[in-house]
Amino acid sequence: MTRPAAVLGRLAGKVTGRVVETVQPDIVLSHVDLDAQLARIDLNRLLDRIDIERLLDRVDVDRLLERVDVDRLLERVDVEKLVERIDVGSLVRRAGLAGVVVESQARVAGSVLDLVRRQLAGLDALLDRGVRRLLRREVPIPTGNGRLTITGHHAGAVSRAAATALDLLIIATSFTVALAGVNLLTNAFWGLSVRRPLPATVGVAALAVCYAIGFLTIAARTPGQGIVGLRVIRSDGGTIHPGQALRWVLAFPLSVVPLGLGFLPIVFHREHRALHDLLAGTAVVHDWGDRPAELPGPLSAFLARQAGSP
Repeated sequence: MTRPAAVLGRLAGKVTGRVVETVQPDIVLSHVDLDAQLARIDLNRLLDRIDIERLLDRVDVDRLLERVDVDRLLERVDVEKLVERIDVGSLVRRAGLAGVVVESQARVAGSVLDLVRRQLAGLDALLDRGVRRLLRREVPIPTGNGRLTITGHHAGAVSRAAATALDLLIIATSFTVALAGVNLLTNAFWGLSVRRPLPATVGVAALAVCYAIGFLTIAARTPGQGIVGLRVIRSDGGTIHPGQALRWVLAFPLSVVPLGLGFLPIVFHREHRALHDLLAGTAVVHDWGDRPAELPGPLSAFLARQAGSP
């Protein structure tokens, strides 16, 4: 039985080989309905039987990348059409880049501003400490850890001088720009120039009064005081009213005219009140808004050590 089976096997092999040699593959394939065959394939079952992990393990990524012609691939990319299809606005909104940039810039600006404020407050503290020792007054003992908080403490001469200088700079710049604009119009329409000493003096004085009264009434601080981190309050700690703001502004020249002697009480007065503060019933304190007003770290540590030493 074994020998006939072997003979039949060899015979079948020869017949099959002869058929394969005789029949053309194209003729066979032309009679195959590929759509029908593919329709009979269950892709889900086929994919379930594929071991993706083993397949990926057998892929030589380095050899695959070596066979990729990057230059030819990039040549086929239409960069202009690709850029046209990118919605930059939507991309920025989804990524939140605009908000991140604005927030980071605001954070940096706030940090720099707080640094300057701390240095000014530190100079105030040193000056006040020196004057208190000179006048044999009791030096206040600082409390707290790290940077010492001074929110609500009376502002000294250095901070107030810096705020006044900034206000004068803002007033002078604003008036110069406005005067140039008005002068341009008067020259163009009537051939007149308003750049004369008397009108300019009256104009800048009127601007300064309106500037100070307006900002003190609305915000209890001028822009210069806001930058430095100061606020004008009543002598009892309450919020100033428009009448006090008016008195503060009108009394301010009295501190200036006698050689600036009206500002000396800021240095020697216990609450650092100038002459116009005393007349208006006001005081100026440190106030940084939503952040605590602080002294510099090294100065805070120094004052803490001095308080702890016998």
